[in-house]
Amino acid sequence: MLTGIYQSIVFLLVILLFYMMDFFLIHRYDKQRRASGSGRSWDFTLLMLVFAALLVLQPIVIPQIGWRTDSMWGLVIQVVGVLSLVGAMLLHFWARLHLQQFYAERVEVQPEHRVIDTGPYAAIRHPVITSFFGMAIGLFLVNPALTTLVMLIYTFWDFSRAARQEEELLSKTLPDYAVYMARTSRFVPRLWRKS
Repeated sequence: MLTGIYQSIVFLLVILLFYMMDFFLIHRYDKQRRASGSGRSWDFTLLMLVFAALLVLQPIVIPQIGWRTDSMWGLVIQVVGVLSLVGAMLLHFWARLHLQQFYAERVEVQPEHRVIDTGPYAAIRHPVITSFFGMAIGLFLVNPALTTLVMLIYTFWDFSRAARQEEELLSKTLPDYAVYMARTSRFVPRLWRKS
């Protein structure tokens, strides 16, 4: 199992890649947003950067709050974590390309808002949130520690709540959203068709 600086390097790379992608996409699509301003929520970004600093520093500064093993399966778990991170980043990018200017780091309806049902949105309603779940799981598997466990729990709690709020708002404001909800699942694609 890789520990210490190696875990920190993985976290730093993931965080840098994510924020480079995030800033590129927001810069690209914010120009298309109308009266609602930027999709960026600086409060949320600041909170995530504090979490990121904690995640990067923890394996080096306080490694004792993490779990370690010299067994080969510990490294296998970490590889699964890295694969989860890569898959989540790809899903996030794909979803954001389809969402375009309708992405926001808060629950909102924008002028000319419409139901997006292309790309990953054809199968699930919240692929961006699913990608955050995948990232949180990946980070936990790369560094099973108290910090990543807290972040995992927080991610599932906060984004599940945000998905419910978004569904309530969009159901009230977009006439096609209730039909879209009926044919798609929330976070994971259905293996069967709903009748």
